[in-house]
Amino acid sequence: MANTSLRKASLQSMEAEIESLLKSLESLKDDASDESRKTLKALKSNAESALKHSRNLLSDAYEEVKVKTRETGIATRDYAQEHPWTTAGVAVGALGLLAAYLLFKRGE
Repeated sequence: MANTSLRKASLQSMEAEIESLLKSLESLKDDASDESRKTLKALKSNAESALKHSRNLLSDAYEEVKVKTRETGIATRDYAQEHPWTTAGVAVGALGLLAAYLLFKRGE
């Protein structure tokens, strides 16, 4: 009978320890979830900030390329109007190079 009461006390002690462990694990899980949420929010904020910064950089680069392309187009048009024979010669030369390249590729 003494053995039975010792076993019962031991089982109750083990049950109490398991309950305590489960409560500790539940608390740890809640704390980890809070930390994970905070970390996730920080990561999301950083990603959004980086995306916004990238968009601004791309927008600035796009505007710069657009302006440079427009300036180059205007300069090309002006040069072609001022020097029509030179422009025609360059165009014919470019077409000749293209035709020679295509004929050479076809011969291989």
